[in-house]
Parts: sequence; structure tokens; C-alpha cells
Amino acid sequence: MKPMPVALVTGATSGFGLETAKLLAQKGYCVYAAYRSAKKRQALRQLEKTLPIHSIYLDVTDTASINRAVALIRKKEKRVDVLVNNAGFVVAGFLEDLSDQDLRDQFDTNTAGVLRMVRAVAPMMRARGNGRIINIGSISGRVVFPALGAYAASKFALRSLTEGLRQELRPFGIEVCEIAPGTFATQVVSSTRFGKNVLSPRSPYKNFKAQVEKKVEESFRRAAPAEKVAQLILILLGQSRLKPVYTAGTDAQILGFLKKRLPDAWFERLFTRIFSWSRFPDAGGK
Repeated sequence: MKPMPVALVTGATSGFGLETAKLLAQKGYCVYAAYRSAKKRQALRQLEKTLPIHSIYLDVTDTASINRAVALIRKKEKRVDVLVNNAGFVVAGFLEDLSDQDLRDQFDTNTAGVLRMVRAVAPMMRARGNGRIINIGSISGRVVFPALGAYAASKFALRSLTEGLRQELRPFGIEVCEIAPGTFATQVVSSTRFGKNVLSPRSPYKNFKAQVEKKVEESFRRAAPAEKVAQLILILLGQSRLKPVYTAGTDAQILGFLKKRLPDAWFERLFTRIFSWSRFPDAGGK
């Protein structure tokens, strides 16, 4: 019998990661679903009872834990056919209110963590002469929203990292692409970390924070289910070639289209219609 293809999914305890692990397992993949928090592992434990899913501890900020996890997969399966780099989180706050450590933490997971995973998995793929790496980026890697500047910067960096990896790994039969989702119903809001000084009453942005939070809440009330991104990943794995980038979600597609075609000054003016205090600072966020 032909062996089951092996997929490794990071950040698999919720959202895109959990839905991707579940769908790939249902469609004939042997899935290693990575978790960092033992408290969040329960959802994977339930799936393990009926699907070929194996939960595995892996922290993308810890090279030793990555190497242990990948070594275990290599020992059991001798291969990794698909790597989905989904692990990530949001540091929220206006940039001036963020500390150096806030920025380091954001990039350590969202950007450097992807490269650590590629270093660990690419040798196995190269030895077989094929493999696919899908990086979960964001529309924030193209459009910067106020109070999400650090997150956006990490996703802009991931966009560049994906482009570089795509060129460098292609000669070895390894394809790399990015999915740039817009707003989906995941746990990104509940898992958001606020920067060190964001909640300080002395912050010059305190009056604007409520405006941004209101718009975020409105956006997520209309969010599409996370399963949509998992379904896109499954479709991509069935294609003969991967394009560099796939946008996911109506909002991402519209913003991506406008960002490409409008001059920067025009696009910025459009944003000031959405966030009024950016146009009228003295309005105090009203």
C-alpha cells in the first residue's frame, strides 16, 4: 500500500491550525498537530480518537523543542510531505507604546519561528526531492491597521521570507507559498497580547484605543469560519504548482486589490475615512 502523506501543522490547537489538521486527517493525511500549551491540547486529544492525528509538543521559539519533535516524526514516518506554518499571535498596541521586548516576542514567533521550522523540515524534503511548505501570513502583511503595526511588520517580514524561501528551495523540488487571510472566526482576538504600555492611562493613544477595538469587534462579528482556510489549503495541496500568494476572504481580496492598484497616498486617504482620528487627531477618537 502507498504510505499516507505526512503533514506537520504548527499552532494546531485552534483556528486555522486545528481545522487544517482535522481536514487533512479526514482526507488521508497522517497529521502531526503541534501544540505549545498543554491546556489547549484537549481538542486534539478528542480528534486523535477517530482520526490519524498525533498531537506533538512543539514551541516555534525553541529550537530544541522543534528538533525533538521533527526527530520523532523522522523516526516514525521517515518523511514530512507538507509543513503548514500556522503558529502565531498578535501583539496589539500603538507602536509608540510597545517595548523592545514586545517587538522581539512578535517577530520571534511570527517570523523567526517559521524559519526555524523550515530549517528542521527542509532536509527531509530535500532528501526525497519534493515537499510543500505553506506559510499562514495575513492581509496585514500588505495593509497596516492602526494598533496592529507590530503584527503587520512581522507579517510583512514573513511575506519576504516566503518569497526568498520559494526561490531558494524550488531547485530541490520544494514548493513554498503564502496564504494571506483577512478576518476569520479564530481565537486571534482572545489570544491577543497587549504591549507593555498599551493599557497605561498615560498613553497618548488611550482615547483612540476604544475606537480601534470597536472596529475590530464589528469586523469579527461578520467573520467567515476558519474552515474556509483549511479547505483552501487542501485544494492547494491537490494542485500541480503553487502560486506565490493566495488571499483568503472577501475583505482580504478587496484590500489586496485596492492596495495594488491605488497610489499609496490615495490608499492612505481611504483609510482615514475608516479611522477618523487618523485624519483629525484633535477629535480625540470621536
